[in-house]
Amino acid sequence: MNNPSYPASFYVKLENSQLLFINGPDSSKFLQGQVTCDIRELANPVTRIGAQCNPKGRILLSFRALQMDAETIALRMPVAMIEKAKASLGKYIVFSKAKLVTEPDRYQLFGLYGAAASEVAATWFGKLPIETDGWIEQNGSYLIQLANDRYECWITAKDAENFAQAFTGIVDKGTENHWQLLDIQAGIANVVPETIELFTPQEINYQLVGGVNFRKGCYTGQEIVARLHYRGKLKRHMYRLTGTGALPAPGTALVSPGSDQACGYVVMAAASGDNRFEILASLLTDHLNEAQLANRPEKLSPLTFPYAIPTAEEHE
Repeated sequence: MNNPSYPASFYVKLENSQLLFINGPDSSKFLQGQVTCDIRELANPVTRIGAQCNPKGRILLSFRALQMDAETIALRMPVAMIEKAKASLGKYIVFSKAKLVTEPDRYQLFGLYGAAASEVAATWFGKLPIETDGWIEQNGSYLIQLANDRYECWITAKDAENFAQAFTGIVDKGTENHWQLLDIQAGIANVVPETIELFTPQEINYQLVGGVNFRKGCYTGQEIVARLHYRGKLKRHMYRLTGTGALPAPGTALVSPGSDQACGYVVMAAASGDNRFEILASLLTDHLNEAQLANRPEKLSPLTFPYAIPTAEEHE
């Protein structure tokens, strides 16, 4: 690298994320009938957030999808969800000319973020994606733009060591907690084992971040998801909140003062410094300004997203 340093820039190895590959001539057709996003859009090339639902419209797994070639789609998801994803997708893939493949040593995943992240990414890849959620490929590795100053890097095993060493001492080393905090601040949620079948896509704002396409056609749970969109007034959305104390686990209940009945659940959490944390919580909107974690007296404080949460009267 030519520059001696990249101030306020970080890289982190994403140990808690992994790729699941769908390989075969029917890979796109198979996924199109299973998930909430429109797989046909992946050819642009862009990535898409999406989810697989059960027949009741509740999320079994979530992912970011990238189409590597005509017969290969990669789904990035938490490592803890890989086996569960293989089981839930595997029930249906037997009827397709496609197969699920896990090759944990094929790629190593990294995050780049900070003020000079674009400059750092361009130095390695030679160019940048042209839009948010877009990607470029170089020598089998992939660069995905999540924001103007934030990128995912899927690096082939043969290049992973050189990639990490290229930034050592030049770009600061970040943490997975900080990376997850950036997800929380962006309002992008993952489903983990503790929250399987707990949320509909709308309850974690997937309709607001490109994770649901209401015109794509049928998939498992589509009738429920569509009915909520076209006929229902959503009373529950995902919100970003902050509090103090120990980090709450995903699936932890939120309650209102004086009530033991859950008005919401923690989706994700990350430490934000000085004994503070931020969470994404799927929450009844009417309880937003009074919610607290179960068995904790502190009222949580709402924070903002880069996108707007519609009111119950607004069409989403």
